[in-house]
Amino acid sequence: MVAPSNMDQHFTEVASVYQDVRTTDLEPVERIAMALEGLPHPKGADIGCGSGRYDLSMFKTIQGLYLTCIDANRAMLKQARELLAANAIDAFETRQSTVEELELEAGAYDFVSSFNAVHHFDFPEFLRKSTEGLTAGGHLFVYTRLPGQNARNIWGRYFPDFTEKETRLMELGDMHRWIEDAPGLRFVSDACLRYPRRSSLERLVEQARSRHYSTFSLYDRDAFEEALAEFQNKVRRRFDDAVEWHDENVLVHARRDDD
Repeated sequence: MVAPSNMDQHFTEVASVYQDVRTTDLEPVERIAMALEGLPHPKGADIGCGSGRYDLSMFKTIQGLYLTCIDANRAMLKQARELLAANAIDAFETRQSTVEELELEAGAYDFVSSFNAVHHFDFPEFLRKSTEGLTAGGHLFVYTRLPGQNARNIWGRYFPDFTEKETRLMELGDMHRWIEDAPGLRFVSDACLRYPRRSSLERLVEQARSRHYSTFSLYDRDAFEEALAEFQNKVRRRFDDAVEWHDENVLVHARRDDD
């Protein structure tokens, strides 16, 4: 998990508000639950868990779940612990680690997941560590957005330099290739998911100022304020009332295959 000091600082600063400014999509969790049907007590590791919002969704959706919640940032892990405890969930542990330092118990997990985090990782290393931790036939789920999807969302379309700043996202073909090259891992499927969104401009400004996407932390202060003002002008010219657009993400599914 690549966590340079500026990104670690970013996540420390946004940890307390992250749950309120990010959107949690239920469809990838429902698809994961379907893939795990038949496992009475699935054990999973969620890498790059952040504030635990997807972990909470998995606990609400996947029966009998035990989860190891892993993140490089201490403040995010604190939020995850508090969120799960506040929902009377105790079948979890938290672990602070980067991907490079991560040591998963060999063959211990029925699945490994990562939601909106792999652009912070060394992806081939993430695949290697995940594969080591999976049981035979265990599942790997990666939920992320692609560069083209990023360009089509509200920020890519109207926030100046958003797509130019965000160079960390991977193309689907590259992810396929890395999975195929990872020893013991087999690509299963990918699903491109599309969600209608509706928001007020005021809410969008709040999210941007809260740096709900780490992309915003790549702007210096003056450049961010200038871009935010231009974003508001563009949106006001395009939308009369509520702002409407579509967000898109991809869910990639692979399995450990030792044959």
